[in-house]
Amino acid sequence: MSKSRSALRNRFEFLLFRMVRGLVGILSPAASARVGAFVGSAFYRLSRRRRAIIDFNLGLAFPEMTAARRQDLAREVSRHFGRVAFDAVRLQRLTPDELRAEVTVEGRDNLQRAIDSGRGFFLLSAHLGSWEAAALMGGLLIPGGMAVIHRPLDNPLLDAELERLRATFGNSALGKSNISREVLQAIKEGGVIGILIDQRPRGVDFEVPFFGHPAKTHPVLARFVRKTGAAVVPLFGYWDGPARYTVSFGEPVDPAALSADELEDGPLTERFMQITEAAIRRRPEQWLWYHDRWRQLREGR
Repeated sequence: MSKSRSALRNRFEFLLFRMVRGLVGILSPAASARVGAFVGSAFYRLSRRRRAIIDFNLGLAFPEMTAARRQDLAREVSRHFGRVAFDAVRLQRLTPDELRAEVTVEGRDNLQRAIDSGRGFFLLSAHLGSWEAAALMGGLLIPGGMAVIHRPLDNPLLDAELERLRATFGNSALGKSNISREVLQAIKEGGVIGILIDQRPRGVDFEVPFFGHPAKTHPVLARFVRKTGAAVVPLFGYWDGPARYTVSFGEPVDPAALSADELEDGPLTERFMQITEAAIRRRPEQWLWYHDRWRQLREGR
């Protein structure tokens, strides 16, 4: 019976997605952004739990701000994620050439250096701005595309749709479980692996500073780098307005230039989180502050 309800829910969610996709298809990018901002604002007003999380997170990260400014920022975050939720659906309707026309690329030479090395490398990203646009553009700029480590969606119908989109732009996906062998083999063969480590992992007690406070963070990227000697190129995508994005490739982190101490889990993971924090501070309204990143601190208080 539960399986039947689950299958029914999956089909309902997929039907809802197709309806939203159809709606987005008849709206201009600006109109879609307005509808998304309205939905995001409504979610902020109606979800007491998520509102408490975002308010706690912003107070933790920006103690220098007035309460009024933090509340304004929380509303900006809510509108942004409503917009990019609709925008993620719009991206599925684009061709590669249409996406290229909407994106400004920063730091292309940083990416090119990693490609020209002839070795595999990692892309460090976060749930910031339009991370789907960043991943899709990365797939267009990297010969052979890249594989992105992600947790498959609970709904297999929606997950298959997302897989189809990524494949159109040259990318593929790796699940989060038992993938070490695949990752190491891909890097050995000169592949590119995208990974996001900005969220709180389950069952991991390892912590590094993030916005000045201890945050549980998986050291998996540091361990992969130490095993492979592969460089890490930061990749972040920002939403600049309807149908406009900036995709930024940062200075590569080359393990060959680091000492043995700097390559340990703690220092290297902290370095990756410092890079991520700097990217978030550039456009703080575009990070996923709804995520319960400092749950242990929030519950402790």
